[in-house]
Amino acid sequence: MLEERKRRRRIFTITAVLLLLGNILLFLTIWLLQKYDHVYFDQLLYQLKAPAEGAQGSLVSSAAVRVGVFAVGLTLAEVILCPVTARKLRRRCAGKHHRISGGIAKVSRFFMRRALPLALSVFILCLSVFIRKFDVLAYVDTVSTESDFIEEHYADPEATPIRFPEKKRNLIYIFLESMENTFADVSAGGSITDDFISELSSLAEENVNFSHTSGIGGAYSYSGATWTASAMVAQTSGLIVKVPLAADAYGAENGYMPGVVSIGELLKAQGYRQTLLVGSDAEFHGREPYFMQHGSYEIVDINSLKEEGRLPEDYDEWWGFEDEKLFAFAKEELTELAESGEPFNLTMLTADTHFPDGYECRLCGHTYEEQYANVLACSAKQVAKFVAWVQEQPFYDNTTIVISGDHLTMDPLFLEDIDQNYVRTTYNCIINAPVTPVQEKGREFAAFDMFPTTLAALGAEITDDRLGLGTNLFSAEKTLTEQYGYAVLDEELQKNSAFYNEQFLDMEEPLETLLPESMRFAKEED
Repeated sequence: MLEERKRRRRIFTITAVLLLLGNILLFLTIWLLQKYDHVYFDQLLYQLKAPAEGAQGSLVSSAAVRVGVFAVGLTLAEVILCPVTARKLRRRCAGKHHRISGGIAKVSRFFMRRALPLALSVFILCLSVFIRKFDVLAYVDTVSTESDFIEEHYADPEATPIRFPEKKRNLIYIFLESMENTFADVSAGGSITDDFISELSSLAEENVNFSHTSGIGGAYSYSGATWTASAMVAQTSGLIVKVPLAADAYGAENGYMPGVVSIGELLKAQGYRQTLLVGSDAEFHGREPYFMQHGSYEIVDINSLKEEGRLPEDYDEWWGFEDEKLFAFAKEELTELAESGEPFNLTMLTADTHFPDGYECRLCGHTYEEQYANVLACSAKQVAKFVAWVQEQPFYDNTTIVISGDHLTMDPLFLEDIDQNYVRTTYNCIINAPVTPVQEKGREFAAFDMFPTTLAALGAEITDDRLGLGTNLFSAEKTLTEQYGYAVLDEELQKNSAFYNEQFLDMEEPLETLLPESMRFAKEED
């Protein structure tokens, strides 16, 4: 009798766990599809490996309730409430409704006796939906193929001669959260009824804007550069962020991609003072360790500002503090950096235009029906006003400003009805560069091309005009996108690269040695 009870408890426990896991997968799939425009599986893997401190409160609470609470609630209903309800109904229907009572008893016994296989079926079904919705099999198929592409096309910044001008130019690099050219182009159709970012459009038209079209355009979105941390890595190091299952190099003890050589390290060697300014917790997704390890940036974020007394201890707005304050702090930081007499690099990241719907601050108007459109318009105005302030400062003549969208917006509703054939690209604008591009329009390029392009915008001369996987857009050299096309390049970048794993992630063993022999990578045929 005792053994039978133990067996039943084991079955009950396994059943409950399978149901809970299945329900978590179900509600996670629903939540991701509702919250994000498109989710790449490598991005999900990155979320599991990188620091999560500092995530925006409403997103965290939404995930906790819509995934955690809903999954636990449904599981409790399945394993406790349903059997209890069945017993009560059976008792209530006994006597006058003995046939109904008997039917309920049969159904209840049927499910109780088959609880474990039914729970396993639920888990497999939910897992299958998750796999299908997020193209997991396609991801596994791609990364299970070994490729030498990255190794063959990587231009090592440490081995590439770079000649900086004698008088070093200052750099202000502004990452604009989710800023894409779609917001300015009514030809995209759908909800794009106006140029929502007209001030940014004007800056692009008046200065250098590398474009895939004859008008305002920008960089294509590649796997491994579709979320903020990965986009910042791509634009500052010329590499995408690949997330092998066995890798742990995104802000943990092993460091953040320890083998990477970034613009921060190159400028540090030239005597630059460097600051990273973000309106959130810089630790989120490993941004702080990346910029500290690759360039010794001073980190100015919600935590440091509170510690210095520049923000109240209890201040908490949006991701930390709004962009209005971000630009005010940027002015303070720039004034201090300029007074030091050393060349400087201020890299900053806005946040108000983050999904969902953006943050509507006191400066935002109500010109448009949708909040996100008003937030975009407000952001464009703030950026233009900040640029105008910089241009009035004594250090401006020797300063290059780079403005770049980090990635395409993840808001699932704002662009849901645009023309499906429209090519979405991230925004870029380079102001006050001492060099003129050979070809500004009709260029096809990626986020990682911004790495050598930024150095060129500081007056640096790069041998062969290539660094990392990037190409200097000021030159006539073809980018990898122009050489291979988007589809081919995106597929090659996703494939497993032993060179990447060992060189940049400092993985002691190639990934394939961690898998059973039957699952190891087949060397790609030439």
